[in-house]
Amino acid sequence: MPRDPERTYTELLFHSSRKYASWDPEVPVRVGDWGVITRGTRSPWYAFWAYGRRQGIFLKHGNIYEDGRAADFAIPPPKTHEHQGSTGISWVVSQNAVKVGTTGDASAQTPSSINCRAQASFKFSAGRGAVLCMDGDTITTIDPPGALRPLLDDTSLPEGVVVVSEVHATSSYARYLGTSAERQVSIGLRATAPALPDVGGADVGAEWLISSTAGNFKSKINPDGARTYYPLFRLVALDGAHVSNGPVLLLSDESALRRGNRTGNGPFRCKSRPTTESPESENHTVSGSIINGESPS
Repeated sequence: MPRDPERTYTELLFHSSRKYASWDPEVPVRVGDWGVITRGTRSPWYAFWAYGRRQGIFLKHGNIYEDGRAADFAIPPPKTHEHQGSTGISWVVSQNAVKVGTTGDASAQTPSSINCRAQASFKFSAGRGAVLCMDGDTITTIDPPGALRPLLDDTSLPEGVVVVSEVHATSSYARYLGTSAERQVSIGLRATAPALPDVGGADVGAEWLISSTAGNFKSKINPDGARTYYPLFRLVALDGAHVSNGPVLLLSDESALRRGNRTGNGPFRCKSRPTTESPESENHTVSGSIINGESPS
C-alpha cells in the first residue's frame, strides 16, 4: 500500500466504489473534466509540469463542454440526479470495513453521539481503513457513458487521457483515513444551535463528530447549503495501458456504468436510519458503501 496518505485513501475507496475519492473535496470537479493520471515513470513531454508530482493523482487539463469537444462528438449534456424524498447520508467505506452497532458500546461512541441525527461505527479487519460520508449529495452523470468512446479514441488528445463521467456534489462531508493500528471508528453528524440564537431566522447548524483522535480526519459544512464540495467522482478511460497507476474505470466495464447511471446513484447511497437499532440487527459485512442494513443492488 502506498505510504502517501492521499493515494492510500483514494485507492482504498476506489477498490470498493470504483470511483475516485478526492483528498481535497473543496477543489471543484465538473462532469466533462479531462486530463491524465500522474505516473511514477518519467512524464511525457505534454505533461512536463507533472515532474515531481505524486503518482496516481488526477491532473486536469480542460473540460469537454467548455472547449467544444463535447459538441464535436455529439456527447449529451450531463444530467443531475437529486435525492428522492428526505435527505440522506451516503457512506462509502474501504473493503476491510464491517459496520457494527453503537448502542451500549461506550468505546464506539463520541462524547455527544447521543444527539447525532446520523451515525455509523465501523471495524477494520486489517490494514488501514477509509470512510467517506456525504450529506444530501447529488450525482451528475454523462448518460450513456459509452458516448465518450469516440472522444477518448481521438488521436489529438494526449496519450492516457481520462474523463470525469460522474460527480457527487454535497454541502457537507467528512472523510477519514485510519492508521494501521486503528481498528474501530464512529462518525456522526450532530445538529447544533445557531451561534447567535437571538438573531431572527438563524438556522440550526451542524457538525461532524468522530470517536478517534488517530488517523487523518477532515470535515466541512457549507452553512448556506450550497453543494460546493466534490468528494467523489468517476474517471473513465478507453485503454488501461497508460492509466494503470490510477483509479480509473475502463469503458470496457460499460455495463457496470450503465447500471449505476440508470438509478442515478448505483449501489453507493443510503438514507440514514436512527441510531437506536440493536447491535445484532446492524452487524454485517459490506463491500463498498455501508447501507444501514440495506443490501446494495
